[in-house]
Amino acid sequence: MNLHNKKKLALVISSILMTSVTGFSGATLANSAKTDEVEVIQVRGIRGSVVKSINTKRYANSIVDAVTSEDIGKFPDQNVAESLQRITGVSMSRNFGEGERISIRGTSENQNRTLLNGQAVGSADWWVDSSASRGFNYTMLPSEIVSGLEVYKSPEADIDEGSIGGTVIVRTRKPLDLDANKIAGSVLMQHSEISGETDPQLAGLYSWKDDDETFGALVSVFRQERNLRRDGIEAWSWSHRDVTLEDGTTIDNVYTPGGGGSAMFTQERIRTGFSLTLQYRPSDNTDVTFNALDSTMEANNANQNFLWLPGYGNSQYTSLNVVEHDKVGKFAQSGTFGLSPDGNNILDETKIRNSKLKTKSYDLKIEHEGELWSSSYHIGVTEGSGGTQTDRSVGWEGNAVHSFDASNVESIGTNYAKDPADGNNWQLGFLRYDSNDALDKEYYAQADFERPVDLAVFSKVKMGVKYRDHKRENIRLRSQTRTDLNWSLADYSFAAPSDFLSGVGTNETLRDYAMTDLAKTRAAGDALNWQYGLLHDSNFAIKEEIVAGYVKADIDVEGMRGNLGVRLVETQQTTGAYVGPADAKVWKEEDTSYFDILPSVNLAIDLDEDMLLRFGAARVMTRPDYAAMTNATTYNTETRVGTGGNSKIDPYRATQFDIGYEWYFSEAGIFSAAIFYKDLQSTLGNNTQTEVFDGVPIEISRPINGPSGTLQGLELGFQTEIVDGFGVSANYTYVDGESKDVDGNDILIPGISESTFNISTYYEADTFSGRISYNYRTGYDTGRAWPGYQDAYGQIDASLSYNITQNVTAVFEAVNLTDEHTVSYQEKGVEQALTGVYADGRRFTAGVRFNF
Repeated sequence: MNLHNKKKLALVISSILMTSVTGFSGATLANSAKTDEVEVIQVRGIRGSVVKSINTKRYANSIVDAVTSEDIGKFPDQNVAESLQRITGVSMSRNFGEGERISIRGTSENQNRTLLNGQAVGSADWWVDSSASRGFNYTMLPSEIVSGLEVYKSPEADIDEGSIGGTVIVRTRKPLDLDANKIAGSVLMQHSEISGETDPQLAGLYSWKDDDETFGALVSVFRQERNLRRDGIEAWSWSHRDVTLEDGTTIDNVYTPGGGGSAMFTQERIRTGFSLTLQYRPSDNTDVTFNALDSTMEANNANQNFLWLPGYGNSQYTSLNVVEHDKVGKFAQSGTFGLSPDGNNILDETKIRNSKLKTKSYDLKIEHEGELWSSSYHIGVTEGSGGTQTDRSVGWEGNAVHSFDASNVESIGTNYAKDPADGNNWQLGFLRYDSNDALDKEYYAQADFERPVDLAVFSKVKMGVKYRDHKRENIRLRSQTRTDLNWSLADYSFAAPSDFLSGVGTNETLRDYAMTDLAKTRAAGDALNWQYGLLHDSNFAIKEEIVAGYVKADIDVEGMRGNLGVRLVETQQTTGAYVGPADAKVWKEEDTSYFDILPSVNLAIDLDEDMLLRFGAARVMTRPDYAAMTNATTYNTETRVGTGGNSKIDPYRATQFDIGYEWYFSEAGIFSAAIFYKDLQSTLGNNTQTEVFDGVPIEISRPINGPSGTLQGLELGFQTEIVDGFGVSANYTYVDGESKDVDGNDILIPGISESTFNISTYYEADTFSGRISYNYRTGYDTGRAWPGYQDAYGQIDASLSYNITQNVTAVFEAVNLTDEHTVSYQEKGVEQALTGVYADGRRFTAGVRFNF
């Protein structure tokens, strides 16, 4: 750095010290859509998207990465999360072969925020046993409405608090920025390899504005279907236990499973909805924008699983093969189960669910630019609702000697004295109906004011206040359990698909068993008379009132820019849940409040015309997951695992520092490097204990206040156009985290993949373009008793397009080209303690996009 830049840096630091009124100790809150000036690039296609994304990063005042739409209605990936994972420092978790949630810089999914045009988006989950999370479910966000994504890794005072990792801001388009009578859309068909189904993916957009360009309207509609199937081998609850064999022999402290099975999951997803933007600009200095999003996903699904369950029906091991393992000591490599003395010892369980989710968001923003002061006013409401309206638990049972064998990695073999494929061997043991309905709703109001100033290194000051009223509720109902129906699986079954678990497991893997006829069982069960009651332990309600205020000053001197600010946040929480003994549950509410002071500073220093040095420091916080904040508990009496909350836990808080280098060596070229450090003053750990529910011992994982810890890492990124039309981008992220459990032992911080790597190449000519991408992340601890430790995963995706005419393009996309499987274990280093190996298969999409 030359002497001139050193003097400018010293001037900035001295100005910060004079104007700061708080140190780096406190907490956070605020929000506002970022409107940093960015050079306008009027190009389209893959290269145009690359250039615009680089431009956003280059001219941002803080540490930001971006993904930009290639054209109207043409985002780089059908799934928005799939695009985000290609950014340095961003990792994605997949569910059923589709990107669902993201984590940033080693933090867990719930420690990052996703904002739609700067505001929160309500969301819920379709699975009845899902834990209520603050993480955003990207399967509810159609890519067609997105114009760009910005990932803020270093916070600014006017962005909502609540993220330790980073904040994703999703940008949508405005009608006055587009040509009048703009029409765009796509007609695609998606083929899922394992299910064998081909489903339509339809989207359309129309934008209009008047001749004076003072009023415009943009509406988009979408309907996307997907019939999926996932084949898997599962096990759970590996733990040290004392085992007594049928002959009375006792084996102490042996690492044994809680059960397992061969599972086939099927689901029909139908996502429909619309977005609407109305924009009114009566003068050059006033702009009024109304945004509405309404997205619905029907997600009816079924899970069939032929289970082996130690102790089911009071059965016992007749033999247990124990070997010595370097990490866990005595390891149960295989075992045989004797007959139940008073019932059945085998469960062939089917779950048949009707699920539906809705996400709605309505936002009004008024912006006015006066002679001195500019102001904006934001009001809105967002709501995520739904869940599983009907969850039918169908338990077919039988009594037979059987065994398991976990001697092979990524497989568990089983053997049964009775043929699992013969429905006559299995009778209905129980039938039960459940339902789960969630509500995630927020009202907000915000006012922001800014004006130019000429004070030392400061060019602009911005201040604002925001109020949020947020509630999260969960209502779980359960019916009586019918054990008197005397149904035989032979009358309600069909043969397992011939390709079930193809390419998964070993020759000893169970691939053929009598599966439940879903339609016939659903019809027979629904015709019965069911009485529902509250499942008290799984019901909760949370109310948060959040008031935030901030002040931010922009720094702008020759060769240097940035911002300095502080956000003050007051959070008042009320959590409610049922507590007390099983026969005397009472609703109990608990109040708590906390105050956070969240200062931040960001600097971008021009080393020369094409090189930047960045520095960032901030105090950050995030609130715990909703399910973690109450005493509510979710139990699974069949798999004997569950999750619970703890009303005494604290927010996560951290102080973070960033330093980065960026070299923009061409219009489409960049090399970047960044080092980050997060000092975690408070973390959450997990405590797993056995709790008894309905007479069944269940392993329940609950959060506890954990000790301090650290996160540090390195990000490297490179992107260039090698020759005209051919480019490559690659990035690598290394993250290292340290923390300890309540006993002082070193533990893995949930969500951290030590290494994440991405590489993409693209080619673009006048009529043809293509892209191929590879994404890889190393294994990580999920922080939950199940699935435990998620193994490393890599995936190759590709896309091709051909311009039939100037306005019509044929497209082809392929996801998971090499048919990778996802694998998990109970804990790192114990690969034989399998908790899941799943095949989601490849997906292929083909069709046309149009743009007029």
